[in-house]
Amino acid sequence: MAPSVEVEHAIADLSDGRRLATPFWRVRSDREGPSLLVVAAQHGNEVQGAEVIRRFTALCADSLVAGEAWLVPFMNLSAMGERRNSAGLGPEEKGTERALAANMNRLWPGDPGGGDVERVAYALHQAIVWHCTHCIDLHCWNRFWATATLATDDSGESRAMGEVAGTRFVRWDSPPETSDPPAQIRTVVMRRGGAGMAMELAGQYVVIEREVRTGLRGVTNVARMLGMLEGDPDLALDTGIEVRDDNTVVVEAPCSGLFVAEALQLEDRVEAGQRLGHIIRDEDLATVEVTAPAGGWLWRFGSHRPDPDVKLPDQHPYSDPGDPLASIVTG
Repeated sequence: MAPSVEVEHAIADLSDGRRLATPFWRVRSDREGPSLLVVAAQHGNEVQGAEVIRRFTALCADSLVAGEAWLVPFMNLSAMGERRNSAGLGPEEKGTERALAANMNRLWPGDPGGGDVERVAYALHQAIVWHCTHCIDLHCWNRFWATATLATDDSGESRAMGEVAGTRFVRWDSPPETSDPPAQIRTVVMRRGGAGMAMELAGQYVVIEREVRTGLRGVTNVARMLGMLEGDPDLALDTGIEVRDDNTVVVEAPCSGLFVAEALQLEDRVEAGQRLGHIIRDEDLATVEVTAPAGGWLWRFGSHRPDPDVKLPDQHPYSDPGDPLASIVTG
C-alpha cells in the first residue's frame, strides 16, 4: 500500500488575538516504525532546509516503508515573512536581549502564555514534536563555514544518526543535561528518550543546489539507518571528519588590506604551502601571499568577522591583522 501524504497545520494563538497556522507534511506508511521529525527555518534567513524537506517529502511519498515522517519546512513563518533571523528584529541586530528572547531555536517546548515565538513553538510542540521519536533540525550558518553535522555522543541512536549523515565534517557534543526547559528542539526529543541531531548547511538567504543535495543525502541516510527507507546509507570517502580545537589550524590575516581568495570551495582538500589567496596591503599596495600552513580540509574560508550572518560589514573582505581568513581541519 502506498504511503499517505497529508498537509496539516499547527495553530498558534498569538498575543494580539490573531491565529497563525503553520503547515506541515505528514507521511505515513502502513507499518510500525520510528516517527521522524525534520524541521527547517527556525530562523527566517536559513532557508535551504525547506527545499531539502520538500524533496524528502516526495521521496517518502514514493518510498516510505515503515513509520511516519513529520516534515515542517517553515517553522518560523513570522521570521520568514520579515526576511530576518527572528521576528521583530531590526537591521543587523544580534545578541541583544530582544534578539535572544525571539530566538525560536532556544525556546522549546514553548509556552502558550509567553511571547508570540513561544506560543508558536508550543503549538508546534503539541501538534507535532511530542509525537516524534527522532529529530533532524536543519539550520544554515554563514557562507564562510562549511556544512557540518552537529551530533551527540550518547553511545546510542543520536550518535548513530550523526555517523550516517554523510557530511564532510561532524562536531560531537555531550548528551544534554537533564534540566528545565527551554532548550533546543532536538534536546526536547532526546530528554524524552528519543534521538536527535542538527545539520548546518553553508549559506543563508539563498538556496544552493550543492547544499540542498548534501542535506537531502543526510536526511535520507538517517531514514535508511532507521529502516524507514530501503537501502544502505550513502557514505562517500572522507566524510565524518571530526572538528576539534586540537585538529584545526586557523589562518589569520598578517596585515591590513583587501583579502582576495583563490578559487577554492569549503570542504576542499588543501596541501601545506598551497596558495589560499593574497592581501593587497593598504600601507604600500604590496601583494602579500597567504598560504596554507598545514594540509587538510577547508572548514572555514574567507575574510569575515564574528556576526557575518546578520551584518554585511562583517562579510567585507577588508581585513585587519589577526582576522580569520581560513580554518583547516588536519584530520
